[in-house]
Amino acid sequence: MRSFDSTISGAVAAVLLVAAIGGGGLLAQPAAPAAPAAPAAAPAPAAPKATPAEEKLADNWKLFLHFVLMAEPDKAGSYGEAILLAKPDPQKLYYLAIDTDDYGSTLARGRRTKKLEPIIDKINALIDSGARSVRTDPNEIARWIKALGGPPRGYAMAREWLIACGEYAVPQMVWALGDVKTSATLRERIVTVIPELGRSAVRPLVEALAVKDVAAREVVCRALGKIGYRHAAAALKELAETKGQLPRTRDAALGALAACAGTGALKKSVAELYYEQALSYYDGRESVLSDSRYQTANVWYWHDSLGVTYKLSPRSIFNEVYAMRAAAKALKHNPKLEDAVSLWIAANYRKEANLPPGAKDPTLPANDPGAAFYGLASGTKYLQAVLARALKDGDARVAVRAIEALALAAGAENLVKPTAKGTQPLVDALGSTSRQVRYLAAEALAKALPNKPFTGSGEVVGVLVEALRQTGKRSAVLVDPDLAHRNKVKDLVRGFGADVFDAPSLGKALQDARAAGGVDLILLSSELRPDVAGAVSMIRRDTSLRRVPVIVVTRLARLAAVQEIERADRLVVALPEPKLNAPGLLAAFASIAQKVAGGGPLSPKQAVEWAVRAAKCFLLLGETNNPVYELAGATKSLTAALGDKRPEVQVAAAEALAVMADTGAQQALAAVADDAGVAEPIRLAAYAAATRSVRLFGNKLTGKQASAVVDVVSGTGSVKIRNAAAQLLGALNLPSEKIKELIR
Repeated sequence: MRSFDSTISGAVAAVLLVAAIGGGGLLAQPAAPAAPAAPAAAPAPAAPKATPAEEKLADNWKLFLHFVLMAEPDKAGSYGEAILLAKPDPQKLYYLAIDTDDYGSTLARGRRTKKLEPIIDKINALIDSGARSVRTDPNEIARWIKALGGPPRGYAMAREWLIACGEYAVPQMVWALGDVKTSATLRERIVTVIPELGRSAVRPLVEALAVKDVAAREVVCRALGKIGYRHAAAALKELAETKGQLPRTRDAALGALAACAGTGALKKSVAELYYEQALSYYDGRESVLSDSRYQTANVWYWHDSLGVTYKLSPRSIFNEVYAMRAAAKALKHNPKLEDAVSLWIAANYRKEANLPPGAKDPTLPANDPGAAFYGLASGTKYLQAVLARALKDGDARVAVRAIEALALAAGAENLVKPTAKGTQPLVDALGSTSRQVRYLAAEALAKALPNKPFTGSGEVVGVLVEALRQTGKRSAVLVDPDLAHRNKVKDLVRGFGADVFDAPSLGKALQDARAAGGVDLILLSSELRPDVAGAVSMIRRDTSLRRVPVIVVTRLARLAAVQEIERADRLVVALPEPKLNAPGLLAAFASIAQKVAGGGPLSPKQAVEWAVRAAKCFLLLGETNNPVYELAGATKSLTAALGDKRPEVQVAAAEALAVMADTGAQQALAAVADDAGVAEPIRLAAYAAATRSVRLFGNKLTGKQASAVVDVVSGTGSVKIRNAAAQLLGALNLPSEKIKELIR
């Protein structure tokens, strides 16, 4: 059976492809969640006589809690382990828990003991599993729905139990509303109870708007209105505008819409309301989040033959799944709503990034081509919008995927052409806090080989130079005019494994840090002159530093002024002098980590990869004699990279230097090639690069270097080295007096 989402997915793919072809377009671990409570008045269902294993479980449970309360963790731990080793039925453990007064506070108390924490976490997980199992048991739900139609006491117990079941009670309650066999009393009581199911019931109730029974449909409308959550608005407006609706049904839908979203929503289009809903899910607003106690969440559907049903989805992708569904619905009602296209693509990218290892999206058909397919099919305009949104959100994962697609799909002109909103997202990405984002952006802009300068073109080489210099270690700049105080801060920062470039003035410290491969963090003293605000302003005017976080270590007398800077610049964190210690600095780092998504250092492996990729960009630009990018600064950095300790970087740098029209580049290659202390593979690469350089730009070697080449060729060393040197010697075309010694 084809799911609702596979249909929507196909529709969006069609929209995207048409648009593309037509051109239109460090923190403490949180406590384990408490188990859901059972209804106060609802007794546990009748059960057969307890088995010996169940009696043993009950005894272990009582003794476990007893010794937790007695603060005897060793004894409590032994009984807790016995519970876990018995692998009890989660439902049985759940019923034991809810029959125990204040069991939740007892477990919370025990969890504060290090020895008991992992045991209690596992027991809590079993209780949660049991609670969910009870809440989702269709037989139990059916029994309690039937009890709604009974005497008052039975009705009261059934009502509380069904409210505890929440969204899981919706399918059978809606089914009962449309069943001609349902008594008038039961129908009336279902109508009363449905709105009390609360927020979790909104999503299945929205799907239930498709129920064929008109009276049931109107009950669902009024229930949604009473619950009053805005994410029902779009479906209610859609129902009201569906052809063939009875006036009373339309009135019920519009009344519920006003109750959910205010009277202003009555004037909005269905597409607009669905787009707002998609944004709510994409932005992760509190009102649309799924139950945080569980690792899975329900994605609800309507099927004519089954009624309201659901699929279990990893909670990590729940918001993105619903954002995509709502965006697709918006496009269904307004195919020209371009923002919905870019939001759908962004949600698809983020969903794939959020999927747990080895997991799949259960709402998609098996043959879904994946997010990369839709991104490529959408075209430059939509990808630029996706990138702009990702940069605004600080979402490096989505930004990376958008840039990768742009690099494949767009030419130079479209990469740098301002959007309809006047922005240049790919150029803006050069200033991202994420190294990978800005390096990908620089690589894409370099490989596009533009033939004329564009706004921001001057930043590309600088970002690639930074990538070339990467070592995979965090670096920090420290500026403090007080040497003793500066040394104190430097020791603290080094304690966290960072390289620190310190100086009494900002310019000198930044110069040293850039030469070492970039800046992750800047620490400033509030005692800088003329003032720290001016230093922050200077940092933000530098395009390569505009997104670097800043910690200002401040005396209490200047704290208020520094806090003003902090309020004006979200990447500034004030660290008062009394908190200048390891915990205080760690707290400042944590504050920054929340603001700077993806801003950490590269791993050593990634650093090598990016250094090589940057060198290859310079090789391409040199080979094509690109007129836009000035490579003088790159030549100096490539020459320095010849002395890198990583062979891959040395070889890539040599290959790039071969196409640099610079005397120093050729001479640096020859110096490495003739150095007997350098590893043979590096020397061979240097000889090959030097030979290419001579053929392109002529002989720029010193006389001493040329003689050294002759000496290598005529020596008794490695045949491979001598052959490589001979090729260089031939390209040099030296005078006969230089060659005669070789012949003799």
